[in-house]
Amino acid sequence: MFPCGLFNTTQVVGGSLGLAVLSVLAAWHTDGLLDRGTELVAATAEGYQLAFRVATVIAAGALVPAAAVLRERRA
Repeated sequence: MFPCGLFNTTQVVGGSLGLAVLSVLAAWHTDGLLDRGTELVAATAEGYQLAFRVATVIAAGALVPAAAVLRERRA
């Protein structure tokens, strides 16, 4: 059995690290676009779009194992 405290800590740390990685990805992409001469508003929007796309792919990929683990057991 997985200890409850470890499970909760893993969830919190995982969410924090995920948000940090997505933020860095958005900032990196925004900076790259600004270096190429894109306007600030457009570059920021593109950076956030990239981060949201990556988050969507990760969430969609998590659905498969979640469905396998959480499916109902019939008696």
